[in-house]
Amino acid sequence: MKKIILSMMLVMSSLSAHSIDIHGDANLFSGNITSVTLTDEGGVINVVGNTGDYGKVWLTYNLKLDNPNHRTQGSFSGRATAINDAGDRNAASRQGVWERQGDIISFYSLDDVTDGNFYLCLTQMNLTTDSVDMKFYSVK
Repeated sequence: MKKIILSMMLVMSSLSAHSIDIHGDANLFSGNITSVTLTDEGGVINVVGNTGDYGKVWLTYNLKLDNPNHRTQGSFSGRATAINDAGDRNAASRQGVWERQGDIISFYSLDDVTDGNFYLCLTQMNLTTDSVDMKFYSVK
């Protein structure tokens, strides 16, 4: 985990050097795993929760077991859809990498939202409690 945090810090500092800038404080998302489907290639995890201005959010994580040297990490893609209290809808494409340590899966992704925002997302899922917590930072 320390290696991943160090790698993310290096990536984030190199992103700043290439004119990608993290804006403001982290936005917070809290939710729960609603279903898990396992496949030979990986699996699909569905999540529902709430976050600030975006309101209720549904997320899908399509995990791939595509790292032949480490069975506890790989890549993922996914989708997000959100509807706020005013009925406004936003969606996002999601892509990144994941790592599992014990009952915790950590996800690191860059998301492209229909409202024009890009977010760097740091997510942790607890497979024992089905809880999901995410911090996401504007990078545009």
